[in-house]
Amino acid sequence: MSNLLIQNISQIATPKPGVVRGKGLRDLTIHKNAAIYIVDGFIVAVGSLHDVLEKVEGHPDILDAEGKAAVPGFVDSHSHLVFGGNRADEFAMRSAGMSYEEIAERGGGIVSTVESTRKASNEELKNLGRIRLQKALKQGITTMEVKSGYGLDLETERKMLEVINELKQEQPIELTATFLGAHAVPKDLSKEEYLDQVLEMIPEVAELAEYCDVFCEKGYFTVDETRKVFEKGLEYGLKPKLHTNQFNDIGGVEMALELGAVSVDHLEVLSDKDINKIAATETVATVLPGVSYFLNIPYSPARKLLDAGALVALATDFNPGSSMTISMQLLMSMACTKMGMSVEEALSCATQNGAKALEKEKIGCISRGYQADILLLDTDNYNDLAYFFGENHVHTVIKKGKVEWASRG
Repeated sequence: MSNLLIQNISQIATPKPGVVRGKGLRDLTIHKNAAIYIVDGFIVAVGSLHDVLEKVEGHPDILDAEGKAAVPGFVDSHSHLVFGGNRADEFAMRSAGMSYEEIAERGGGIVSTVESTRKASNEELKNLGRIRLQKALKQGITTMEVKSGYGLDLETERKMLEVINELKQEQPIELTATFLGAHAVPKDLSKEEYLDQVLEMIPEVAELAEYCDVFCEKGYFTVDETRKVFEKGLEYGLKPKLHTNQFNDIGGVEMALELGAVSVDHLEVLSDKDINKIAATETVATVLPGVSYFLNIPYSPARKLLDAGALVALATDFNPGSSMTISMQLLMSMACTKMGMSVEEALSCATQNGAKALEKEKIGCISRGYQADILLLDTDNYNDLAYFFGENHVHTVIKKGKVEWASRG
């Protein structure tokens, strides 16, 4: 791997290394008129060109940033990227006033996506995933978690996880796989029957995933049922991540914290008591403003979580039913306007804290020793990421020290 020197950067904006909470998330490190030296995919030096050149050895490739700003690559720590079918028609029906129940009666909703995903071949799902990942890369996502959960049977859940693992090897975005067999209950089984099947799936799919997830919510899986799935997952090395408190508080947060969950996600309905409990742990609270926007439901209390000292991550929840977006930049703007975050907090939550939600210690920061996942923007000011919303400000995407995409404009 060749070494790379990026010079003529107008501004580098990055979270500080390590675990940063509370007010510290607003205190980014800012380098002006800067350079970055990368060796074998890792950052060796950051700062003024004079200081960085003192660390340079040999003749690295040189990239002229031409006065662009630089930020870490985005880390999307919650997505459902692999699925079959399309639900744009359902969105149109819902926008025209049809209820979710009416759409479901017509064969829509998650049942539609499950049917399409079951019918799709491995190669068809991979092609769809590849196209979506190309879009994600252009939007600056360099690391992404991808869940199963649209199979609801062993054959299709395994197929989804195999596709995720194959895509890991075939494109530059760094992927992490999560088993979400307990996403919903298939229409031809009782919940008790399907829960037994999920528990039986875990030994069969554990080699293909790093995490286990459950939709712990009224009408889906109870706290006790979720605990059973997580305990089985832990037996096979799958660490827990949890969908919970999206519509109701049924006790999922407390149970997840007891089991040492890596993250608790959604949290649109969250008590002050649970906020304080999360803040006292290393569990990451992952907020998903795209869902609140798309479904027109309350936003997660991110401001309260941050003020309490919780580790907060910002993610897309990219999926066909409730958050059909892959733009972390748009979500940063939502986090600022709808959730009370500062731009600095939103950037930290979309990068370094997202990496914490995936237990990736050397991702999400432009600092010595970190993996060189870097975005050059089409602006000299990182604030434009949230301010000029609905626009893609990513000009160049660097993953592990290699330019993987650049705008022709």
